[in-house]
Amino acid sequence: MSKKIMIIAGEASGDHHGGALVRELNHQHAGLEIFGVGGDSMQSAGMELFYHIDDLAVIGFVEILKHYFYFRRVFYDLLAKIETRKPDLIILIDYPGFNLRFARQAKKRGAQIFYFIAPQVWAWARGRAKKMARYIDRLVVFFEFETDFFNRYGLDTHFVGHPLLDQLNVSLGKEQFFEKYHFAVDQPLLVLLPGSRKQEVNGLLPAMLQTAKSIQEAHQEVQVAVGLADTIRPDSIRSMLPSTLKVSVIQKETYALMKYGSAGMVASGTATLETACWNMPFAILYRVAPMTYFLGKRLVKIPHIGLANVVAGERVAREFIQDDIRLDLLVPHMEKLLFDHKVRQQIKRQLSAVREKLGSPGAIDRTARLVWESLY
Repeated sequence: MSKKIMIIAGEASGDHHGGALVRELNHQHAGLEIFGVGGDSMQSAGMELFYHIDDLAVIGFVEILKHYFYFRRVFYDLLAKIETRKPDLIILIDYPGFNLRFARQAKKRGAQIFYFIAPQVWAWARGRAKKMARYIDRLVVFFEFETDFFNRYGLDTHFVGHPLLDQLNVSLGKEQFFEKYHFAVDQPLLVLLPGSRKQEVNGLLPAMLQTAKSIQEAHQEVQVAVGLADTIRPDSIRSMLPSTLKVSVIQKETYALMKYGSAGMVASGTATLETACWNMPFAILYRVAPMTYFLGKRLVKIPHIGLANVVAGERVAREFIQDDIRLDLLVPHMEKLLFDHKVRQQIKRQLSAVREKLGSPGAIDRTARLVWESLY
């Protein structure tokens, strides 16, 4: 009889890693039945979707409250699926607001819980780790410091390294890439990475563009590119682009932008780690609804928001949060990152240490093997 695995991911990054995991599981073991919540990546890897992440990717306390009844319906429908489909293992991918509650209820129904990508409770709710140990059977983490933290609470925790180390590939050389997008190879390139969620893009991209416009007006040699996530349609941002700004909107070439860009503005999240791995000096931008920030500020217990800074254990990228996302602060800082050689070299030295802390390639393969162990 084939083994059944239910997987729940609620965001683009979860779908990305989940897709790689589903692909690897199917590669290692034929005949698995995999179903649950995910996106295009997980579906194309062979997973049956009950719900698509496009309907679940909401950030912030206030925003989630607006969608409360929809989330409640999805939650109880998925619990019912445990009774009807009887999965041998439930894999929950990040998305803690939903998945931690689901894990608790699923455990009551006798399910075995495998949590892939640890909730960052070390940042906002350390006491929850003790509760998690009651209903999570195995936990996979991407950051080594998380192992000691969760083991302290009795969780069976495994550090597998970070999957992005297997994905840091760029097919085009710098001259080829610049020629493809009509950039001058000897001129600085300012990269804007506004995130993968509509909320992030709507909240951050206008400020990024205005900053780029001010810099380009003062330094005409500066070239500007927006690296757009696959989850964002180019036509959805067209109205945001200033008519006097020379800017290229590029999809599916994010790593090339990070590798060849001179400096960047990056939405807080995994993209900060990726940017750090490519050694591009950058600033981190973070903005949510005022009430969400008010509540979050009282919960978060660590000094940094950006993952690159958290992993480094120091500020390798300056963070512009909420009301600090202003032209008078952003413009001079980005000019420094673009033109101050001494500052750029210092930041590049700090960024090189971030990659070293992410372990070694092969994270998805190691995770798939842990999943198979959990099934038997």
